[in-house]
Amino acid sequence: MAAERASAPDTPAERMPSPIFIVGSMGSGSTLLRLILDSHDHIAIGQETSFMRLVLAHRWVPFWRFGDKWHGRLGLTQEDLDTELRSFYGGLFERYARQQGKRRWGEKTPHHVWHAADMAQLFPDSVFLGIVRHPGGTTGSLMGRFRFDASRAVAHWLRANRELVNQGTRLGERFVLCRYEDLVLEPDKTLRELFDWLDEPWQPQVLAHHEVQRDKGAPQVVDGRTRSDDPLDTARVAKWMTELDTDDRELLRREAGGWAAFFGYDVDGALPAGSLAPPASPRDRLLTGTELAARREAGEWEVDFTPPARPESERLYKPQRKARPATPPRAGHGRRATRPQPDNLTQPDNLTKAEGRTKAKARTQHPTSAVRRRLRRARNAVAPHIPPAVRRVVRRVRPRTRR
Repeated sequence: MAAERASAPDTPAERMPSPIFIVGSMGSGSTLLRLILDSHDHIAIGQETSFMRLVLAHRWVPFWRFGDKWHGRLGLTQEDLDTELRSFYGGLFERYARQQGKRRWGEKTPHHVWHAADMAQLFPDSVFLGIVRHPGGTTGSLMGRFRFDASRAVAHWLRANRELVNQGTRLGERFVLCRYEDLVLEPDKTLRELFDWLDEPWQPQVLAHHEVQRDKGAPQVVDGRTRSDDPLDTARVAKWMTELDTDDRELLRREAGGWAAFFGYDVDGALPAGSLAPPASPRDRLLTGTELAARREAGEWEVDFTPPARPESERLYKPQRKARPATPPRAGHGRRATRPQPDNLTQPDNLTKAEGRTKAKARTQHPTSAVRRRLRRARNAVAPHIPPAVRRVVRRVRPRTRR
């Protein structure tokens, strides 16, 4: 009986439903949202994995021009490959959730905002939580935590949130947008709406996520240098107003003022200017992808909704699509450059090929050239027999000259 049990295949565990993906720009509060959701009894969301870059490598093997054909050579279609990837990566996250005693898994990586469409295809029942923060708050966070300068921080906020709107409107009802300020200033109301949208029961312990994380032994410092044992701090909402100087505030106003208004912010103030949700929405502080698309179409926003260019690090590796600039060979490497010849040495038209070869050979057989060739051959023949110590002494006494 023991042998039969050992040889019997393991019964596959029941698949967990509806994974949760948190996306947004760096410095937007996505780690705080992860820690809060992870403190729920049903949801397990570990630290960042960036697994979608691994998925890209599966779809196109890096540094190989035939990288997109490997699975076809095994008789797999693109749908077959997605099924295998879903089983593999989903199985890893489900294993982690079961180790935590949870029944639902999620993942948080900020730059996965560029992969939301692929993730939605790979996991058809998944849902997405987008989080946005005042551009001043994100700028101050990036400057303090990651040593960004102001221009780079503002540019990151703009590019990431433009893509967040682009992906969120495409996902429709599978996407919901939350503002960091609503989460921190009114956590009870905001989180009740969020867990209701996730179809999860309300648990008051999520308001004390720092205690839950501490009790279960989570690392103190996690993604983005965030402390898991820090409680919600309302002072962080306006902290950036004392950190940014006059030039930074002017840059913020000039570059991000339009987008700040779209997300319901006053670019010169720390608090949201009003609710994002439309009057007919059952929620006050969350905005679905469908409602986000309607907001985009309804207002006369002074912003560019064109999807931004995808960063190189988030694309499929396709070497044949990259233009390689022609670089001249270095001196002493590859084919030797042709030495220009004087006009009086140009071969006349009435000269036969044999006569031309004879004259060319005569030009190259200069006495000095012949001597140099013999000396070079002699040096190459003797060099292997000279001890290294002697060669070093000779180089110091007579440095090698460049030709």
